[in-house]
Amino acid sequence: MLMRLYCFYVFCYRHITDNNTGNTSMKKIALSCLITLLSVTIAYTISFAAKKDDDTPFKKGVKYFYQQKFEIAELLFQEELKNNPENALAYSYLGDIFLYKKRYDGALQLYIKALELNPKSAEDAFRIGQVYYYKKQPEEALAYFKKAFSLNPQLKFAYYHIGLTYLMLLRDKEKTIESWEKFLAIAPEDPQYEKIKRVIELLKDPKFVLPPPGSDVSIEEALHLGGIILDDVQREAQDKRAGHETKKTKNKLEEIYRDDEL
Repeated sequence: MLMRLYCFYVFCYRHITDNNTGNTSMKKIALSCLITLLSVTIAYTISFAAKKDDDTPFKKGVKYFYQQKFEIAELLFQEELKNNPENALAYSYLGDIFLYKKRYDGALQLYIKALELNPKSAEDAFRIGQVYYYKKQPEEALAYFKKAFSLNPQLKFAYYHIGLTYLMLLRDKEKTIESWEKFLAIAPEDPQYEKIKRVIELLKDPKFVLPPPGSDVSIEEALHLGGIILDDVQREAQDKRAGHETKKTKNKLEEIYRDDEL
């Protein structure tokens, strides 16, 4: 359409400039009208294209996702993947919805597919680690938390989760201490810095014994008895609340680990 209009514009312009017998004032008016028509048409075309792009299932799905209307968002992301099976972000968003619903196996498959399509996605590697953590598969969780950090060293909280995995699933005091000391070294700004530091001190106490798996005393209770209470071992989700559209743009990667609300 734009090409046709351009050709029409060129034709008219040449006709006006080649017509030496015409009135100069009329030529200028006609030329001005043609330029205005061209500008309006271009603006309309761009606006129409942008509106059409916003109407895609993926764009709609993202909108509903951040409104926490996950049922609608899930259907839209599935529709998007039927039309565009190479959309890594659609797999990732859909994985977040499945993780929210505790459909861990489905979430795992979606994140793995997203990572296959975008091998540099540290966030998807981190999410895979989270799924394995929830599935109580510590070795796999550790592998992907470490992979996430290697892909993006700005994912400092990956080391918090590495320590958490050693503590909660493997009951390994030394590895927990090692991981959390590294976390504190690279993330001194963390709001729970002092509490994590105190947990490390407690774990270093030879008199403090971690309860074994299956014990009537949980890790949290043991830490509480030792005088330490972390605000929330899994942290609070902030990035998935309505309005936090930057989650997938990786502008606020420090927020990804707060996932009890997703």
